[in-house]
Amino acid sequence: MRSPLILGIALAIAPSAASAQQSEVPLWLNLTTAQGLMGGSFSYRFTHRFQEQARSNSKDAFGLDGYSFSGLGVDIAVPSTPGTNFQIYRTPDDKTFTVALHQVLVSQPDIRAAIRIERYDETIKDQAFTPNVREGIVGTAVQLPLSWSGGGITLLAVPTYLSSTSTQRKGVTTAGFGVRWDMAERHSLIGEYYPRPSKVKDLKVSVDSTTTRDVENGWALGYVFRTKGHRFTLLATNVRGTTANQVLGGDYAGNGPNRSGEWGLGFNLVRIF
Repeated sequence: MRSPLILGIALAIAPSAASAQQSEVPLWLNLTTAQGLMGGSFSYRFTHRFQEQARSNSKDAFGLDGYSFSGLGVDIAVPSTPGTNFQIYRTPDDKTFTVALHQVLVSQPDIRAAIRIERYDETIKDQAFTPNVREGIVGTAVQLPLSWSGGGITLLAVPTYLSSTSTQRKGVTTAGFGVRWDMAERHSLIGEYYPRPSKVKDLKVSVDSTTTRDVENGWALGYVFRTKGHRFTLLATNVRGTTANQVLGGDYAGNGPNRSGEWGLGFNLVRIF
């Protein structure tokens, strides 16, 4: 865990190019957005999710003493095709590797739209402690992020099709939703909501050997600080993953999101060049 953290911080404090000021990585907290990098710029994204819940006492440093997953990715604007971004991302959460193509379709001050096609590949398979969960998933996510902005408020909807999830083999259609309040030029608050897909609404997951519960809806709340080439995000969330299939599938690892009172902390660190 220590090496990816050091690498992510080192990349984040490297010198920036002037073109980075006009670009945005298509990432809020967990959702992809309708924005993208421009002008041949590129970026590194570093994500960190603490898996221990932030309990109401400090003996475990509010979850910071627990296990965590650190992911690292690269976003590149294709110089010859305006609005086209190529993305590679890897997280040790089920050793998931994703490759994506993100194309901005509409880029107006108040309305934006894009299409994203992502291939996700988990390499961890058939773990003994999750016998009823299909692991080693390989699939495709097709997303159509749409956003509207006005008066410092941005609304985001991300209709999504996932070809495969932990319990669904015939594909899942769902959506994620978000709202951002730009309090000042460099400061924003973001909320995201990941409703339980209809295909898993009747799925029961184990709490212990005698108790089950319904799959929960997911959520995330975060604060973002922006500089010319940095995006620092601190967040709280009840979802454990960071990729489209982990966050929006509803049944990730056979359990889905934690119960709302069992949320954990995390952060994103983006460096744009």
